[in-house]
Amino acid sequence: MIARSDRRGVAELRLDRPERRNAVTTELLHALLQELGAAVRDGAAAIVLTGAPPVFCAGADLAELGADAPEERRLERIRLVGEVVSRLATLEVPTIAAVDGAAIGAGWGLALGCDICLATRAARFSLPELAKGFRIPEPLTRRLIAVVGPTRAAHLAYTGAVLSAGDALALGVVADVLDDREALLDAAHDLAASLAAHPPQAVAAVKRPLAAFNSNEE
Repeated sequence: MIARSDRRGVAELRLDRPERRNAVTTELLHALLQELGAAVRDGAAAIVLTGAPPVFCAGADLAELGADAPEERRLERIRLVGEVVSRLATLEVPTIAAVDGAAIGAGWGLALGCDICLATRAARFSLPELAKGFRIPEPLTRRLIAVVGPTRAAHLAYTGAVLSAGDALALGVVADVLDDREALLDAAHDLAASLAAHPPQAVAAVKRPLAAFNSNEE
């Protein structure tokens, strides 16, 4: 569900439900929270978040909650998505999202929660919740506002417009666009390893105001 690998002071956490396009469930979200905490406790100095191919994350798994599911369970998953986005944004160490293919809804939220997002040319980003009658977790919307500003965030959230990798780069959603998955993971790990190799106090001096800003946005 969450596959973890460690090297050069970097923990890679991979959403590992390729049969469901890495769609998030309550169980996966709990597992991701646990792995984030475990990685920091185990001494990881940076984290790379990615998804098993062919996509990053297709959003929430609609099969988890049927039409007759209690509203409380639906609200709990929305709350949990927001908690994970907030945790990524305020984690003690740098976080890098490596996005190949679709990052939809909650999946885009996970990428937004990271300090830096890298993507391939095949990456696509969107928030289709409103058109489907679903709620967007508030921490996700706040992170989107912080990244692209309120006007663009309103347009993206209200319309569910799809951003290409080039669009995302122009808006500052991603920091760089790579040709393919291999180049993406190499770039993400090289960046994470370079951060992990810096003096921890110097990295923390950058991370603290970033985390404080994200915390204040909640």
